[in-house]
Amino acid sequence: MSKTPNFFCTDCGTEFNKWQGQCHGCKAWNTIKEFKETKVSGTKTIQKGTDLSTTKPTVKPLNAKVRTSTGFDEVDRVLGGGFFSGSFVLFGGTPGIGKSTLALQMFTNLKDALYFSGEESAEQVLNRAQRLNPSALDDLSERIFSTNSLEDILATVQTKQPPLIVIDSIQMVGLADSSFGSMSQIRENAEILLKLAKQDGITVLVIGHVTKNDEIAGPKVLEHMVDTVLKLEGEKNTEIRLLRSPKNRFGSTLEVGVFEMKTNGLAELKNPSEFFLAERPANAFGSAITVVREGARNFLLEVQALTVKTNFGQPRRTSHGIDLSKFHLLLAVISKFTPFKCEEYDAYLNVVSGLRIKEPAADLAVMASIISSRVEKEIPATTVVLGEVGLSGEIRSVPFIENRLIEAAKLGFSKAIIPPLRGKKISIKNIQITEVKNILELTKALF
Repeated sequence: MSKTPNFFCTDCGTEFNKWQGQCHGCKAWNTIKEFKETKVSGTKTIQKGTDLSTTKPTVKPLNAKVRTSTGFDEVDRVLGGGFFSGSFVLFGGTPGIGKSTLALQMFTNLKDALYFSGEESAEQVLNRAQRLNPSALDDLSERIFSTNSLEDILATVQTKQPPLIVIDSIQMVGLADSSFGSMSQIRENAEILLKLAKQDGITVLVIGHVTKNDEIAGPKVLEHMVDTVLKLEGEKNTEIRLLRSPKNRFGSTLEVGVFEMKTNGLAELKNPSEFFLAERPANAFGSAITVVREGARNFLLEVQALTVKTNFGQPRRTSHGIDLSKFHLLLAVISKFTPFKCEEYDAYLNVVSGLRIKEPAADLAVMASIISSRVEKEIPATTVVLGEVGLSGEIRSVPFIENRLIEAAKLGFSKAIIPPLRGKKISIKNIQITEVKNILELTKALF
């Protein structure tokens, strides 16, 4: 006897008791489908199990030798030293961000790896692989396949016994009787591929589509089943891409890889701060340098502000790279606690390089750039500014401040304006530290 019909969203997996037009989980329209679960009559009999202690082999600790380098130091950093043998890795990102490109570049660096595409022909993939890596191994044509059949993938893997396989994408392959794109099909694929990885010791890298909500499409259980989740982030209209690992059973989740999108694929940025500041003008007002922390890495970024007398009854506010509500808040604090009123000025803010700053450590640099533009005085090019700003105009401390200053000193910055250290002693070679308690002290320290 069947249960009452249930419904689920094909994008995010949210379940419903009845059909509705919009999913309240991911806000997508017309993605809610019906499914029915059949009830098995009778009571299941628990079979006699096996005493594992009598059959358990000797367990030895794993070491770094079971890792395989991807050919990219930035990817290896995020993974914790490369692909772990027998791991199940899910790689997601918005359409067009470069996830298939990076996966294909890694594939061309790995001997005997296999690539299965459910979205492109083998000829298309081969042509792209040779363009991305002209010096790639000559046998690429024998290791690239186009198929939607999971049975064919498993048969090929059993014959070839590769160390690693790439599947693009998990939503586009399945068993012959599967309903492609459904929750059950994705879950079934994951169970089969997980078994393949663990029993045969083959590293499985699957590419996953993402929803409008920037979450990997499919049931949430998919992310629980895999060993590692990789996410490629960035704005399509900028060159910079960030690789993160929100889940990693074999390494840290704090590492971040930085790449630049070029015509021949993704290139590593081993010194991102230098790249971000390369085109900074020498003497320009409205520009401030801060140090932001992404995972375990520190980046120096330029924050630019422009203030002009408004021609409208309501001044305009535009922000790129920093939340607009945060920008409004900082403008209000400046107007309240400094002589530099902003009510009659249009204000524009931009984080150079297209990155988004989410942490409050950049608050003070945003204020410094606004004040610099307002008074039309440039901040010295060798000054770095960092600190959180409170609603009373006070400057609050930020975590890992010493590590941030060390990064600034490496790039030749000789002065740092920071929050009060409150008894903590920091001494960085070749950098003068100025502590400020509030934004009035900031204006005195800047000019």
